[in-house]
Amino acid sequence: MKRLALSLLAIAMAVCAVAQPARAQVTAYAAGQGAVNSVEVGVEVRASVRSRCGFATGGAPAGSIDQADFDQSGFSKDFAIQLNCSGASRIAVSSANGGMATQTAGANGYGTKAPYQVALKVVADNGTSATATCDAATLSAGGSCGFAGTAGSATGLRLAGASTKANGSYLRVSAPGYAGSAPLVAGRYADTLSITISVSP
Repeated sequence: MKRLALSLLAIAMAVCAVAQPARAQVTAYAAGQGAVNSVEVGVEVRASVRSRCGFATGGAPAGSIDQADFDQSGFSKDFAIQLNCSGASRIAVSSANGGMATQTAGANGYGTKAPYQVALKVVADNGTSATATCDAATLSAGGSCGFAGTAGSATGLRLAGASTKANGSYLRVSAPGYAGSAPLVAGRYADTLSITISVSP
């Protein structure tokens, strides 16, 4: 029997806010230049808030899939995502094994790793969305997938708008029945996906 187990690890990146100091402006009049004993005071207050971004409480994709004989039946499962991002964001995924791999030693002519796909769909509060699909093999270290690695200002799938609601965002893992030239050795197959999110300019 061949079984797979896939686990997810979600990591939220930094959330920050900054305020500029308040500034006061005071004008005083000398005798004969203005109202007697009067002081004109103007206070100008300025502040700014940088974009914040992370997973909403309980909104990080989490869980696992455990399917028997996946080489024959294939598999597909969605993991819901809810963001808490006040502006544009990027989300990235990395794969520990670059496929469903087994610790069982492979006999001559048998395979020990099965391919599968990872799809992302993230939706903004205004209804716009970003989607992409990559092979797990391209999500391992040095992989070529557009959302591979750790999310950063220029790394990961970019969602242009704010997203703070449960609006249908998800991560999907899937594979058809195995069609590789070398049959898979019997055993338990597994991979771990790490998901990160960051603010984006």
